[in-house]
Amino acid sequence: MSTVVTCGTGTASQRQPTEHVYYSSTKSLCKTCKQAVDAKIQFSGGAVYFDKFCRDHGHQRVLVASSVEWYLDALSFIAPHTPPRGEIHAVRSGCPFDCGPCASHQQKVYMPVVPITSACNLDCPICYTVNKNEGAHQLSEREFAAILGHLRAQNDELDIINFTGGEPTMHPELPKLLRMASEAGIRRLTVSTNGLKLRSEAYVRELAAVDARIVLSLDTFDPEVDQRMLGANTVRAKLEALELLEKHDVTTTLLPAIAAGLNDKDLGKLFDLMMRKPNIVSLELHTLTFTGQGGAGFDRTARITTPDLHRLLEEHTGGAIAARDFVPSPLAHPHCYSICYLLALDGGGVVPFARFMGREKLFELLGDSLYIQPREPVEEALRTAMDELWADPDRLPESEALLRTLKRLLREMFPPGKPLPMAQRQKIAERATKAIYIHSHMDEESFDVARVMKCSIGVPEVDGSNIPTCSYNVLYRENDARFADPDMLERMGRTEPHPLLAPAPAPPANRRSLPILKVPS
Repeated sequence: MSTVVTCGTGTASQRQPTEHVYYSSTKSLCKTCKQAVDAKIQFSGGAVYFDKFCRDHGHQRVLVASSVEWYLDALSFIAPHTPPRGEIHAVRSGCPFDCGPCASHQQKVYMPVVPITSACNLDCPICYTVNKNEGAHQLSEREFAAILGHLRAQNDELDIINFTGGEPTMHPELPKLLRMASEAGIRRLTVSTNGLKLRSEAYVRELAAVDARIVLSLDTFDPEVDQRMLGANTVRAKLEALELLEKHDVTTTLLPAIAAGLNDKDLGKLFDLMMRKPNIVSLELHTLTFTGQGGAGFDRTARITTPDLHRLLEEHTGGAIAARDFVPSPLAHPHCYSICYLLALDGGGVVPFARFMGREKLFELLGDSLYIQPREPVEEALRTAMDELWADPDRLPESEALLRTLKRLLREMFPPGKPLPMAQRQKIAERATKAIYIHSHMDEESFDVARVMKCSIGVPEVDGSNIPTCSYNVLYRENDARFADPDMLERMGRTEPHPLLAPAPAPPANRRSLPILKVPS
């Protein structure tokens, strides 16, 4: 307890000790006006909070992690950054108001996310972006060709691109855009979709023909929860889509947005579904974010953080997967991704990579791509793991099965004297492993410029600019007339553009309007 003298009165008062520990500070945003504000990073009750003050909208506090231990552990993983190439914007207003990237940005883009349409056939209460069906924007082939040209110039190698929207399957030329990306040398073509159009076998066959990878937004198996989160009952439609994707052997990722008290109970079932289906290679868990046309007004009690998902997975698997089996991505801020790779053992069962090769080696293998690539460093790491298991077989109870599986996998991926093409090696690797990616998106309440500055997921434009995805979703998209429906903005209380962001040009006239569709239950 300390003595404080109040200015102007000379009166002494006793200042009570705080219930929190001050750790550090960062720059964040006011949840109401989205102006930059200082954020104190505080530890309290074993959790991490941002404590902020806006002179116009007062004091604000938000949970950013339910575990101080995880928060600090993630920061112990340090990796060098690779600065972006190409035109760099000058810093005028300060992060995050000069994105494109600006001179403060630390990391190049490793996965471009291209919104090819503003149209969407759902109006989800949890939607973290802004969509527009009336006069919908559709990216043209010429515009996409320009984006690809800039991406090639800015990257020596680009192994992945993500197509999004709106709902990307509502773009009439999606298969053609996928072929253009493939012809540009990009191997992994991912489509983030709600899956409603994938009930058409002809359409699934068309996507399979261009080797598209589907990232399916499957949030729950409970129709009532589905209605509350998505505003429709989509469960049956998505399960039908999954059957067709399996039939045509389309590589698939399940992507649920997890909300506390709603679909967190589905996490175990989603994990089991991934483990059962050979074409489902990964589970990408997004913590719910409270921004955009739906999310900004969603119940804040649904906020969940990365350590909560670690705990749920550990409980469901009986400890077969634990928090220490996850590492951050070396290509992003340590609090953005939490990643676990699992090796499927011959004869059944899985073992996390971190247990047989160590967390540091797993972190190292993620250093050249967001997803592990079966290149020579992987071969070396697996052979080293085998040597260590031979030397100390009692280190893991699964050692014998691990050795058999690793020996077979190395023989198939790296046959002596017969190097396989990368795509073939990738296919073998993905059928022998499963991956769990926890991606903690930010909203205006949890926004942290330290994380944005090292973001490696960007939204590219035809002029060569590239905006980090969280900055894009929180700030830039709603100021872009191509994507922002005025009615949606009014619903969000965003009737005026942000004073520090110049609005993007309005779209050409006579764009075709696309309605929101009703999903049959």
